[in-house]
Amino acid sequence: MTKGNCEGNTSKCGISGCPLFGTLKESTDGKLRIKQCNDKSAPLLRKTKIKQNNKNISKISQKTKNQAGQRLEVRRIVLERDMGLCQAKFLVTYITCSGPLDVDEVIPRGRGGDHLDPNNCQVLCRMHHRWKHDNPAEAERLGLTKSLPPKEGLQ
Repeated sequence: MTKGNCEGNTSKCGISGCPLFGTLKESTDGKLRIKQCNDKSAPLLRKTKIKQNNKNISKISQKTKNQAGQRLEVRRIVLERDMGLCQAKFLVTYITCSGPLDVDEVIPRGRGGDHLDPNNCQVLCRMHHRWKHDNPAEAERLGLTKSLPPKEGLQ
C-alpha cells in the first residue's frame, strides 16, 4: 500500500486519519525527513480557495503575501538555529514527535509577539504544537509560550 492504510480513500487522508502522513523517516544520509502520502488529490494537501463572484480568490491577505519572503527567511534562520529539532521533544516526553516541523511563536501575535522576529520563534513538531495550544498553562510553565503583562491603560 503506497498510500498508508487508506488504500486511496482520501476521506482518511491527513495526520489524524493516516498513520503514515507526516511521519518522520530516517533517510539514507541519516537525517530525519517528512514522509507524506503520495496521493496529491487528497483534500488536505491542496490549498483552499474561496469562490466569490465566479472568481477563485485566495484566503491569503495582501499583508501576508508581502511578508512571505521575510517569513521564509525567519523560518530558515530558526530551523538552522534549532538544528531542525522539536524544542518540546525533551520537555513533553509522553508525546511522540511526529508531523511536519512548524516554526511557532513563543509570544503569539495576538498577544503582541512578532512572527518575523527569530528570537520569538521556535521549532515544534505538529504533535507538540497541538499539545502546546491544548495545554496553555503547562506550555507556559515549560517556557514554550509566554504571556505578556497587560498593556497600561487597559484595566
